[in-house]
Amino acid sequence: MELAFRGRRYPIPAGELMIGADSAAGLVLEGARPRHASVRSLGDKMATIRGLEPGAEIFVNGVRVGDEPTPLLHGDTIRIANQEVAVVNPGHSVGTPQTPPPGARERLHDTLFGMPRTVAAPPPPAPGMLPTPARGKLTWIVVAAAISIALLTYLLLR
Repeated sequence: MELAFRGRRYPIPAGELMIGADSAAGLVLEGARPRHASVRSLGDKMATIRGLEPGAEIFVNGVRVGDEPTPLLHGDTIRIANQEVAVVNPGHSVGTPQTPPPGARERLHDTLFGMPRTVAAPPPPAPGMLPTPARGKLTWIVVAAAISIALLTYLLLR
């Protein structure tokens, strides 16, 4: 994997490539924090990016990156400090899609890190009403408890 910026390519080493305004960074970007982000290689076809400093804003394909590492694939665009960096895989086959299909990034994140990238909050219940799933679960719990008590009573008194 490589990062392309202003006509130049920056290979992602086996360890990690630091992006930032610091002159020691592997990719120096004006306007970025000194140690803004880190890109870690995960083999030949994939990498991850994560922020290194609190408040470091990173966008991948227009979506803000959270605290956990975010997968990078061929064709992705990283935006840091209003500058765009392209993710390139030199071994990528010509004629294949440049971007992953919808939902692929989330499924990849779930596979890599074992937890959903985002967890949607359930809608709030209507005033004075329990949501339907909670009422259904409560009913089944009461029915299961009654059956268990009846079965235990039968077995003990038999």
